Amino acid sequence: MFARFQTVSALPPTDDPDRSRRELTDILRRHAGYGGAYFLVSGSTAVRALVTLWATEEDARAASDRTRAATGDVPRPAMVEDTVYEVIDDEPGAAADAEPVVVAVAAFDGPMSDAGRAATDRVHRRNIIPALQALPGTVRLMVLWDHLSRSMRALLFAADPATLDASRGAVDATDPAAGEDPALVSPPDRMERFDVGAVDAPIAR
Repeated sequence: MFARFQTVSALPPTDDPDRSRRELTDILRRHAGYGGAYFLVSGSTAVRALVTLWATEEDARAASDRTRAATGDVPRPAMVEDTVYEVIDDEPGAAADAEPVVVAVAAFDGPMSDAGRAATDRVHRRNIIPALQALPGTVRLMVLWDHLSRSMRALLFAADPATLDASRGAVDATDPAAGEDPALVSPPDRMERFDVGAVDAPIAR
């Protein structure tokens, strides 16, 4: 599975976000390989993000051209980021049946070496993912890998903000980097928090 992570700084001033989301969802559902979407907004900056899931990398990369062909020449928001990732980990949490309302995004900008990628994968799978899965409000955990920039994002979808607040302590308690070369394992370059405005289900796994 692949994920496309897109952010825009602001929508056109005349745009109705809810109507635009419904129209875009209807179009996305007609695209080959589409597996679902999360519509996100940062309350502090008004930055909006869209995470879409796809069966193949080709489907993910072709999505914008297919959407443009369906909508024609209409005003579009200015894109800040548009990256296609391979989903290398996708795990349900203790609240897997709940609707996520917030998501924390940890960005590892890279470029990661092969050894650094392998060490980070071990830390995630051995310590971090199990610790976060156990939190009562965790809905879903995803780790994304961009082979072009050799960068990574880790997403924690949660049913309540308290889960995100508790996540740092839960991870630190595992001493996640123990046994690894400190030169190969580093904390995220930045952390972002978004509200989940809408989810288009079912999300394929």
